[in-house]
Amino acid sequence: MGALSAIVLPTSALAATDEAALMKGVQSRLRQPEWLRGDFEQSKQVPGFKKPVVSRGDFVVARGRGVLWHTRTPFESELRLTRDEIRASQGGATAMRMDAQREPALRLVNEMMFALLGGDVGALSKLFVMDGELTGATAWKLDLRPRQASWLQVLQRLALSGDTHVRAVELVEAGGDITRIAFSNLRESAPEGGARLFD
Repeated sequence: MGALSAIVLPTSALAATDEAALMKGVQSRLRQPEWLRGDFEQSKQVPGFKKPVVSRGDFVVARGRGVLWHTRTPFESELRLTRDEIRASQGGATAMRMDAQREPALRLVNEMMFALLGGDVGALSKLFVMDGELTGATAWKLDLRPRQASWLQVLQRLALSGDTHVRAVELVEAGGDITRIAFSNLRESAPEGGARLFD
């Protein structure tokens, strides 16, 4: 047992050190502006279907306040996330509203989305085991696997890549669905009326 501990403990410590160094390296390359907005293209590949479902739209992230995800095609809809709730709407009418304070699982989803779209690697590291690499002067890649066993029933892995911002996301669900999101036209500025978006 003593010999086994001598082998396993240093290896575990080394892995933790490597993960911390990777996290620090990626965080140093990412910008975390007060506001970030841009366009997205999302494709979802479902097992058994030849063509992925593709949607496009735009998004707004207000650091520490909320995320607004506006799908424009093929059907218009809006998803609004704050620390306290998730609200989905279509045609200006609320289609779903969930209170994160009453739903622990929803609170975790909110934390993940805030961290993911806001480029908060420190927050992501609390939810996922990290692997990845730094490339060139600004680029990076991360491969994330859930720390909680219960999450593995839903999410198998999450892959991110980018530079000063997250540019691409790949989400592999436990059931085999794969969602890919590409971000473009990123701007570090508030949209018109931005101060009222998350009131």
